[in-house]
Amino acid sequence: MDARDTEFFQKVGSAFAESMTSVFSMLTGREFQMKSEPGEMLDTAAITALHDATAILVKANYQKGLNGTLFFTLPLKEGTILVDLMLGGEGTSAEELVGDSKDALAETFNQVMGSANQTLSDLAGETFAIANVEILAIPAEAAAYAEHLGQGGFQDLRLPTTQDSLSTTVHLLLPDLLLQQIKRKFGLGEAPAAAPEPVAAPSSVSASVSAPPRQAPVASGPAVDSGNLDLLLDIQLPVVVRMGQTEMQMGELLKLTPGSILELNRSADSPVELLVNGKLIAKGEVVVVDGNFAFRITEIDTRAARIRSLA
Repeated sequence: MDARDTEFFQKVGSAFAESMTSVFSMLTGREFQMKSEPGEMLDTAAITALHDATAILVKANYQKGLNGTLFFTLPLKEGTILVDLMLGGEGTSAEELVGDSKDALAETFNQVMGSANQTLSDLAGETFAIANVEILAIPAEAAAYAEHLGQGGFQDLRLPTTQDSLSTTVHLLLPDLLLQQIKRKFGLGEAPAAAPEPVAAPSSVSASVSAPPRQAPVASGPAVDSGNLDLLLDIQLPVVVRMGQTEMQMGELLKLTPGSILELNRSADSPVELLVNGKLIAKGEVVVVDGNFAFRITEIDTRAARIRSLA
């Protein structure tokens, strides 16, 4: 493994290990520990051999920044233990993954991918996003894996996971084409071939004439004033009015029905917050204008502070 591969696996492995540790711990209310270990290139037969019984296969389909699908796989038993912990249980395994349990695991990996993609996007300077996560129970048969994985090589990235009630290894499988895309985004693709050595001129040539160096073209037109905000005024930004927030276990979330009441972390007389692009810039109160809810600003940052907060 060369230096570029080592750097790649450190970046990608850390992104997924940290996101899974955070999400699993948050949703179960228990402390998880996870690390990453680069594995080998595997074909479908080798992936089938990772598990000696039915396993869970998670498919995450990219829709922005990358083209392709990455996969997670873990034993069914440990997958159902994880779900039981999320639903407030003590870590009891099940023989199948259906209904609310399947939905809970799908939402879990949606959050894992969202967190990991945010880290990868920051590293690459480009937004990565998936369209959806699909959860499948796959018997230990090569044909069953081939149906969903297809053919070709897969880079295995092992993610050993430990918790008091659970010890397993989650395998992150990167198809070779997707692997090469990510490496290029990180500037860690194959090194360009070295230029051939110049051939010495024959000794019979007594003199040579060198052409004068070509001048680089000079850009024409006025210089762009980086301080001119007029260029940015048409950019659309998400604006959110936040009355409060709370945290819930996955089990509580799945029990919500019409009429359920959620208690927020804000008293009734506290100001409501205005967030632009995820940054707090103002506070105020909710009012009604022509039959619609509206937001009246009572406190707001200075213009300069608002610009800095959105940078």
